[in-house]
Amino acid sequence: MYAALPLLTAGALLMLLLLQFRHRGSHQVEPRAETEPDALDVLSFRGCSRYFFDGGSNMGEAVGAFARGHFYQCAMHAPPRNHRAGWEAMGKQEREAVMAPLREPATFCIRSFEAAPPLLPMLRVEEAFLRARGFNVSFIDGALSNRTTADEPRTLWRFARHRWGETAVALGFEEVHVEGRPVAVSSRTVRARSYDLNEVLRQALRHNPAAVIALRLDVEGDEWWMLERLVAAPELLCAVSFLFAEFHSAANAAQRDRLAAHGLAPDAFETLRKRVHAAMEQVPHCRLKLYWRSFWASCGDKQRFEWRVGPQATAAGEDEIAGKEVQRELNVPSARPRAASRRGLLQ
Repeated sequence: MYAALPLLTAGALLMLLLLQFRHRGSHQVEPRAETEPDALDVLSFRGCSRYFFDGGSNMGEAVGAFARGHFYQCAMHAPPRNHRAGWEAMGKQEREAVMAPLREPATFCIRSFEAAPPLLPMLRVEEAFLRARGFNVSFIDGALSNRTTADEPRTLWRFARHRWGETAVALGFEEVHVEGRPVAVSSRTVRARSYDLNEVLRQALRHNPAAVIALRLDVEGDEWWMLERLVAAPELLCAVSFLFAEFHSAANAAQRDRLAAHGLAPDAFETLRKRVHAAMEQVPHCRLKLYWRSFWASCGDKQRFEWRVGPQATAAGEDEIAGKEVQRELNVPSARPRAASRRGLLQ
């Protein structure tokens, strides 16, 4: 009898394992957004107390503008409707104190996401330029979106025959680039990495719960779904201090009516505005101070009506895009203190 105990025990264990396997097979578990446990490690959050997350690198204009302190100017001069209710009652010094972190771009870890892989080699040049000046900056090969995966299909549209002439859009190309400018030349589907915005924010807060976060979204139509999901998580929305967003296909009634084809209500822009501002005013300890929203720019880049007649959109080939305006000197101030010159020490 006692000799049979090990056999019975082994049999019981086998039965438990079979039951567990059967249970797992019949129970559907919703997949988590972070499909790869280490997918966000490339963002290198450690040691960061402030973050600038830039959705939509393009040519790196917004990152360069942020490094020059331009976002502070956007915040200070934004219409009062973009601020919290008490903004207009504040004095100049109080307003400056509220927006002070944006005045110190060198204190931010800058992570800029680009959905069109062909643009990354050129962005690496700007990355090296900024790092040489002391900025903690990385251009990320992947879209900022609502899903973390290494294999997301997306359509790249070519609008010009030069190295900057491709873009990824979430709506129709003509819905993002209105009035027929620029004109799409061709399109192709690629499979590339993407990063879940909400999970990026959670990971940053795990490393530093008190972090100051600035978020910019110029994601060619994907902002509708990303902001909808972010607003549905008020603890994450209210962990962001400064939010800059450009909205596409919403500048007039005709454009807004076309949103229905994508499952969006014509009043989606106003609905999001009300929900964001309700969180700003009503969620306890909400850090969100600014919700910059525009149909033409998201701060740090050209107005869309300016861009579509500029060199990136209109250059016929590589010779034109290599001109002085595009291959610019960014004139970014160094984040490192300048060493005193010998002459300065003697004076």
